[in-house]
Amino acid sequence: MNAISDPEADLIQQIYAAAYDPAKWVEVMERLSDAVGGLRGCLTRIDMSDGSGVDAILMRSDPAWVDAYARHFGSVNVFKSSVSPADLRAPVKPVATDEDCLSREDYARSEYYNDFMRPQDVDRSLFIRLGLSGTVASTINIGRRTGEAFDQSDLDFAARLQPHLVRAYEVSRQIAQPLGVIHTLTEALQYSPHALFLVEADCALTYANRVGEKLLERDRGLMVLRGRLKPRHSDSARRFEAMIGQAARRDGARLGATLSVPREGARIPLAVRTTPLPLEDGPIFRAMAPVLVSVTDLESDVSTPTHELKDLFGLTAAEVKLAAAVFEGLSLPEAAERFGISINTVRFQLARIFDKTGVSRQAELVKLMMRLAS
Repeated sequence: MNAISDPEADLIQQIYAAAYDPAKWVEVMERLSDAVGGLRGCLTRIDMSDGSGVDAILMRSDPAWVDAYARHFGSVNVFKSSVSPADLRAPVKPVATDEDCLSREDYARSEYYNDFMRPQDVDRSLFIRLGLSGTVASTINIGRRTGEAFDQSDLDFAARLQPHLVRAYEVSRQIAQPLGVIHTLTEALQYSPHALFLVEADCALTYANRVGEKLLERDRGLMVLRGRLKPRHSDSARRFEAMIGQAARRDGARLGATLSVPREGARIPLAVRTTPLPLEDGPIFRAMAPVLVSVTDLESDVSTPTHELKDLFGLTAAEVKLAAAVFEGLSLPEAAERFGISINTVRFQLARIFDKTGVSRQAELVKLMMRLAS
C-alpha cells in the first residue's frame, strides 16, 4: 500500500469530520477542488432519469444558478441518463469527467454547456459518485475554468479519496440531518432509523441506539461477547477488529472502511461501515478515539411511505394499500387477488392514484415513493 502524504491524510480526517457537521462539506470541496485545479463545486442529489435537482451544498457557486437549474436547465442536463432505472444501478465509474459521459464536440454544442456551465466560467467537470438511491444520484461536482482536461493524477487523487467520501456521506445522511434540532451526538444517534454503535479501539461497545439493539436481539450476524461488539463469523471478526483499530488510532491517517458480514442461513450479508469520530485535543487526552459503526441490513424491506402518501396526496385507505402493493412489486392481478377485488376495481384505484400524485406510470409511482422513503 502506498504511503499517504500528510496533506492527504489531513484531508481524509476532514472528510470524516464532515459526516457529523454538514457545514464542513464546503471546506472538504474547497480543498479537493484546489488539489485538482478546480474553480468551484457542489455536492448534489439529482434524479438522473429526468435531471431534476433534489438538494445541493455549494462551494464558491452562486445560488442563483441553482434556481436556474431547477427552473429550466435540469431538463436539458446532458449528463442525465436516458436509460431505465434498473440500468442506473449498473456499475459506474466512481470518478469520471465530462468526456467520459459524452464527446467534447456534443458537449460544446449543447445548451447546457453554453448557457449554464460557461456563464459560470466552468469548462471542464469532474464527478465523484457518492451514492445512488433509486434514480437519485449523490455526486461531488468540481468545475475547472481552463480548457485543459483533468489529467490522470487528478483522477487518481479523487479515486483515492472517493471511498472515504462515500462512507462519510452515508453517515452524514444517516445522522447529521437531525442535528439542526437535536443538540447532542447521542440524541442524533438515538433518533436515527439506522443501526448505529459506538465502540472503543478494542471493540468494547459503549453505545447502541434502539435500532442497533433490535438488530443484536434478532441475531443478525453481530453479537456482543464480553462487552465487545464483533461479527459471529471468525474471519469477519478479525477484519472488523483491524478496521476498528485503523479508525481509532491517534497517529497517522485514521481511516474508515466497509465490511460485508455474513449471517447464518441468510443469503445477503450485513453492510458494516466504520467511521472515525472527530478527535479533539483538550484537557482530556485520549490515545485512541471512539469509532462509529453503522450497519445496514440489506435484507430489510424499505418502509412504505404510507402516511406520507395519505397526508400529501389525500389517498384513501384502499388507494394507499394498492400503492404499497405496487411498491412491493405486485402486479395488478396479484394485487386484486390479495385484496379480494376485481381487476377493474384495481385499475380504477390506480388511475385515481395517478391523478392525485401527478404520475402516469407505475414506475413513476415507485420512484416517487422511493423519494418519500429515503
